[in-house]
Amino acid sequence: MLDDKLYAMDEPQKQEWIKFGLHLKRLRTRQGLSLNKLAARTEWSATYLGKLENARRAPNPDVVRDLDRELRTNGALLRAWSDVVRAQSALDWYEQSRGYEKRAHEIRFFHPLVVPGFFQTADYARVIVTHTVPTASEKRIQKVIRTRASWRADLDTDEGLVLNVIVTELALTRPVTSEVMREQLDRLIQEAEKPTITLQVLPSGISDLAWLSGAFRLVYIEGEQPLLCAEHAVGEYLTDEEQETRKLETVFSNLQAWALPPDVSARKLEEMRRAL
Repeated sequence: MLDDKLYAMDEPQKQEWIKFGLHLKRLRTRQGLSLNKLAARTEWSATYLGKLENARRAPNPDVVRDLDRELRTNGALLRAWSDVVRAQSALDWYEQSRGYEKRAHEIRFFHPLVVPGFFQTADYARVIVTHTVPTASEKRIQKVIRTRASWRADLDTDEGLVLNVIVTELALTRPVTSEVMREQLDRLIQEAEKPTITLQVLPSGISDLAWLSGAFRLVYIEGEQPLLCAEHAVGEYLTDEEQETRKLETVFSNLQAWALPPDVSARKLEEMRRAL
């Protein structure tokens, strides 16, 4: 069972968390279960489950799946969690993660399908937005472009924030016009030259399937538990739970082992640039 001390990072209550917590408590008490009994059926501590019920922690997909199974709600609890995700993503998930990153001394980033947002050029960001959200207005597109540019600026700290980034070859060969991709590759080449940035290219066709874990960032802040930021379809999920963080740290280490070394990656980017 996960150690209670890992859940010291209480967060401000949000209305959607309160609603979910009350719903969870009703389900538990209707079945005559104490927090300790429910915890005994799962890998989640009674302290953590109590914080979910009291809206002191945001629910995450793993714990909701476990609770849905143990409370036998046949997916109802998962649907309630989806409401929380939509509400939170509509409010402040992005600003919340940005706040943590501004305090970080190291960030590890991986995305299997696209160039990291903080390294995207304006034209590349426009292509990504218009393909993923075909109905996006020009106002929304411009907001995304400005946000990603300011994201990169935030990471240029006086303390010399270390960025360890893995970009897949797949992301660099997706159907984007040559002109847009040339500019994007130029940007990556420039970023890779900076002393605080380690950029590696993950070749296509590797046998390890760790890259299927999806997009995530690991944020390291001095004196605090590492923070995991995992992207999903409508936003981002943040947690400092040790089990989940360690799992993605292992994934990132595997990806680094399969990726090209930084100097070889730099040459790979140059070759791809010349081929366009």
